[in-house]
Amino acid sequence: MRTPDDVDPWSEPPKPPLPRKELKGLQRRRNGPALRYMAGHLAIGALTTALVAWSWGTWWMLPAMFAQGVVLVFLFAPMHECTHGTAFRTRWLNSVVATFCGALMMRPALYFRYRHAAHHTYTQDPARDPDQVPMPEGLSGYLGEVFGMEFWPKMVGTLYRGCAGRYNEREKLFLPESQRSRVSWEARLMVGGYVLVAAGGVLSGAWIGLLAYWLIPRILAEPALRLVRMAEHTGMAEGADPLTNTRTTLTNPLVRFLYWNMPYHAEHHLAPSVPFHRLRQLHEALPNAPQEREYVVSKGYVRAHRDIVRNLGNGAGSTVPSSTSARVAAG
Repeated sequence: MRTPDDVDPWSEPPKPPLPRKELKGLQRRRNGPALRYMAGHLAIGALTTALVAWSWGTWWMLPAMFAQGVVLVFLFAPMHECTHGTAFRTRWLNSVVATFCGALMMRPALYFRYRHAAHHTYTQDPARDPDQVPMPEGLSGYLGEVFGMEFWPKMVGTLYRGCAGRYNEREKLFLPESQRSRVSWEARLMVGGYVLVAAGGVLSGAWIGLLAYWLIPRILAEPALRLVRMAEHTGMAEGADPLTNTRTTLTNPLVRFLYWNMPYHAEHHLAPSVPFHRLRQLHEALPNAPQEREYVVSKGYVRAHRDIVRNLGNGAGSTVPSSTSARVAAG
């Protein structure tokens, strides 16, 4: 006979504390919001591209390339939303946009879809969450996370193993065997495309442009994305409740726009079927929910990281009391 101690808490995580009708209204998918966000994201990218061109050969080129890189790395947000299948109502739009964004970031979208599904299923489970970032042991570990000391080898390894079709044991846990061939071909096509682009750049003399407008900005701005993504789960509880294992961060409208409302991250984990453009409404609805549920809201990324640093080495859950303000869903 199974005892309560045998129950896997991740098998039945707490449900959103909202009436079913209200939640269903928030889950409605539309094409319009994502089309507007994508157009705006690309328009900002066109502006930063112009800034790089305008500053060419001056010291202003460095901040211009960083700004260009921020726009590039934050394409992670539409890729993320599209792999959930919630950004657009039309399925093929989700697939096309996810593939496009993944290619620019050198992150295979189909691979990410399966990896990210495991992350949502087992959020903050040290044994089964493939994207868990443990609380850094010290300042060097923290800076290593910010500057991608683990991210870059992981990204290159993902492409290499995908091309070779040789997945490690952890990847085999979340990649369905029936889909591994598709995932491998995605990686091979991406790498083949990069080889063709590089060869074309060398032969045409446009390789400097590839470096200045794409590769250097992509590398230069990755720490900006690391800082945002680290705030989502670092130091949060290693449990199954999305309102305590995930941190929502209040931030400015530009970051919310470029990150497609993903700073409302606890809300996203609480109800992944709610499209990105309705997460703010979900955030505002939670304090008025009929069930009393504490959830964690950090008042800005600077505050979140300040308290992560203060609690370095203290383990999971150590930043919750100090880095966040607790809000209670009042009944």
